[in-house]
Amino acid sequence: MTKRRPFAFLLFSLLAAAGTAQAQETCMLEPVALSRRATEASLVVEARIVGQQAVADAAGRIFTVSQLEVYKVFRGQVPAAGVQLAEPGGSLGLRREEVSGTAGLEVGQQGLFFLEADPAAPRPGALRLYAGPQGFVRYDAATHVAAEPFGRYNSIENDLYPAVERLTGRRFQELRRNAELSTPTVVARGTAAPAISSFSPAILSAGTGEVLTIQGSGFGSTRGTGRVEFPNADQGGSSRVAANSTDYVSWSDTKIEVRVPSSANGGGAGSGKFVVYAEGGASATSATSLSIVFSYSNIGSTPARARLINKDKQGGYTLQYNATFGDRPAARSSFERALGTWAAATRVNRRMGSFATTTTAASDGVNVIRFDVGTELPAGVLGRTTSYYSGCSTGGVTYWSVAETDFTFNDDTNWNFAATAPSSSQYDFESVALHEQGHAHQLGHIIRPGAVMHYAIANGQQSRTLSAESDIAGGLSVVDFSLKSPNPCDFALIQLLQAAAPLPVELVGFAARYEPTLPGTRLNWATASELKSSYFAVQAADEANAATWQEVARVSAAGQSSIRRTYEATDARALGTGQVRYYRLRQVDTDGSEHFSAPVVVAGLGAVAELQAFPIPATDVLQVQGPLASATSGVRIVLLDAAGRLVKELRLPAGASSVQLPVAELRNGLYTLQWQSDGSKPLSRRVLVQH
Repeated sequence: MTKRRPFAFLLFSLLAAAGTAQAQETCMLEPVALSRRATEASLVVEARIVGQQAVADAAGRIFTVSQLEVYKVFRGQVPAAGVQLAEPGGSLGLRREEVSGTAGLEVGQQGLFFLEADPAAPRPGALRLYAGPQGFVRYDAATHVAAEPFGRYNSIENDLYPAVERLTGRRFQELRRNAELSTPTVVARGTAAPAISSFSPAILSAGTGEVLTIQGSGFGSTRGTGRVEFPNADQGGSSRVAANSTDYVSWSDTKIEVRVPSSANGGGAGSGKFVVYAEGGASATSATSLSIVFSYSNIGSTPARARLINKDKQGGYTLQYNATFGDRPAARSSFERALGTWAAATRVNRRMGSFATTTTAASDGVNVIRFDVGTELPAGVLGRTTSYYSGCSTGGVTYWSVAETDFTFNDDTNWNFAATAPSSSQYDFESVALHEQGHAHQLGHIIRPGAVMHYAIANGQQSRTLSAESDIAGGLSVVDFSLKSPNPCDFALIQLLQAAAPLPVELVGFAARYEPTLPGTRLNWATASELKSSYFAVQAADEANAATWQEVARVSAAGQSSIRRTYEATDARALGTGQVRYYRLRQVDTDGSEHFSAPVVVAGLGAVAELQAFPIPATDVLQVQGPLASATSGVRIVLLDAAGRLVKELRLPAGASSVQLPVAELRNGLYTLQWQSDGSKPLSRRVLVQH
């Protein structure tokens, strides 16, 4: 495969009518143009999955074989015995295998399939998707919209069909009528259109059992065929997934309670606007987006979480390079940097062992790290993680553990193994490895730019820093479940690595507020961790860039701390009307080294020139003060989460300059507060919410 392409080329042509392509790789995929798929796949058909069966090959690897009912043929000849499509992964009894970078096909799905011979076919004649997940363009028969990992077709008949026919040079051959596409979707007569008035919480996780409560009307007294659909995180929201039948807690005409799924209909719930369908077919879309901060991968016919265990009797899992991978020191260093990043964040015990003698990814007790051989990985697939699970059934409930994990990377890819940044034509191996190791941690995809488990990454891009709110929080959720959930099967519990040495002082907030009743200025700050900290000195000046700052207060520091600590000091000097004063923190370590915070400004009675927020951290209410609101349009105040998503918004009337912002219902974490007044530059500052 040709991988040496400029970043801009990723905006490959889906033809103008096909919708917007995304210049990123979804689940470690390199975009494979429609023109290449249409001409290099040996068989291109419109079909529906009518049956599936899990089978094992000679090496014991599990595949799910789908039987296709073919409606139209765009290229090639349909075999006389019919079309069977094999994908790695599936369940056989109490054994299960999950493979990243696959389409996750399910019975009932239909779409356009680009197929080729499968070099690892578990059955004679079985085919595989050409280009992996990009080989399946999934239909939404109700809307006649089709979606794939890198794009969306607004009309199956008017956009997708003509595009493929132009590329194959032939008109499709219809073998049988596609009833779902041919029959118009009709909303039942007398069915009231549903309406969503609100939902809560606005921020939650998928696959952990957290419940979304939707308020409104017209949902129907019972669910029947009603459903809630979420943006598909595996495809960046270009398609949707419906919650599993077991996810619904309650359903009435005015309220729905549903668990947010991480595994449903070939994908998991991602951030964005969700849709409620009533039984008659009428639907309503949420006015604002739901934010999914992390996704705990679920497995099994009744979706359930799997636990990490002490498989190697040394605390967790021993990983082994095969000879081909092990002979590349730069690749090993890159993989181990990623491994160290996860270990520091979650303390999950994965250690490197001796080189493996195995050359394949199989359920053999060896956690192998390897490059693929030949065309083993489909075109466009950069890497795959295979998780092997062992189940135990008791009392009608199946409990799962992670028995083994294999990592396979594409040997043809133009990789950047260095610690330095990749070029625009390279794929950053450390970033890809960090993402795939996240799958081994049992984390699924999310739609959250900046997070390692975000569904996509671009070539030339680095994603080497774990998001505290998403990746780390998700990893710790897996650890918590692994250690504390019921364990009737007596799986050996994972043993965490020893905690790393505490970080130097990490300041997470510094705020000041003038209080005329003191009189004086109250200063407030918080640290996330401290190492060898001696004291904090509060300094003041009349200008932000003053050459000389005056110390007005000194507070002893904790010395050593791995938990959040809050501090407070007071400057008793009064401020006159309109007078301003700047403050900063001077933090001094026991060895005499010092560090300074950015300055903050306070004002006496009257307007302030900068945005102020107090206290830091905020628990229930955040006091916000800024410049006087515009006489024409007032002020718009917004609070954004770490991913830049709107979580709160309010407006102040003309002449107002302060407000109390409730934050009790928000999740702990860092937020961006913005103060937007007509005709002036928006002001912003970072605030911490900690309950």
